[in-house]
Amino acid sequence: MATAALVLGLALVPFVRAQTIDPEVGRMLDRAVADAENFRKQLPTLQYEAKMRVQEWNGRGRWRGTAKAHAIMRPGDTRPVKFLSREIEGKVRLPDDEKDSNEEEEKDVTLQEFAREHQIAERFQFDVIGSEVVAGQRARRVAFKPKPNQPEKNTADRFLDTISGTAWVTEEKSKLVKFEMRLLRPFRLFWILAVLKELSIEYELLEPGEFLGHAKLKVLFALTTPIYSIRQLHDVDLDKFRRRDTVAQASGKRGLPE
Repeated sequence: MATAALVLGLALVPFVRAQTIDPEVGRMLDRAVADAENFRKQLPTLQYEAKMRVQEWNGRGRWRGTAKAHAIMRPGDTRPVKFLSREIEGKVRLPDDEKDSNEEEEKDVTLQEFAREHQIAERFQFDVIGSEVVAGQRARRVAFKPKPNQPEKNTADRFLDTISGTAWVTEEKSKLVKFEMRLLRPFRLFWILAVLKELSIEYELLEPGEFLGHAKLKVLFALTTPIYSIRQLHDVDLDKFRRRDTVAQASGKRGLPE
């Protein structure tokens, strides 16, 4: 399941040092990236609640299953998912409630470092297309799309050249409050014969909070391989972001399990 951190990363990477738009808006986006990077670093110390609904279809469009769940998410923990309730109909999987012991540690790269490595400022065209009120805050609406004929040195470059979207960043505090992204054309993954045929991400902050707040997230993707084809839609409600140590202390005082 895509997390809030993933969305923030995908949303704000295209805006780092965006020199093709108004300098004032560029500075606002730089501050938004710094805020997102700070949230990304804090995420392993936080927990939040996720109410999710996952639907799946096969390559022929036939329904395979629907799953509903309410869970406490603890990114990076040995038990990253604690299910409070779950209901599964048909053949569809929810996120694993145990960390994959075979998962390799990835190099910790900041959003700013990623943007410099992949020449984000030169790779995308940016257009400011007005402002709207989102989550009670006035936000600039910035559309982005890849420029043609950009160098593609690796998989990340190729992926960036297949996405376009729009982000809403608040004028007062430079925070991402809404984001929409879609895949422009099928994308061949690092597996030779696996193709991501469809991808869209929609994120919107409903009510601001200390760390993130109450938000909704929708992720739709379709993947095809020589063995199978699936299409999944994830609808997720994100809320109650809190520090884990604070939750543990409160539980300890009440004599309750964490």
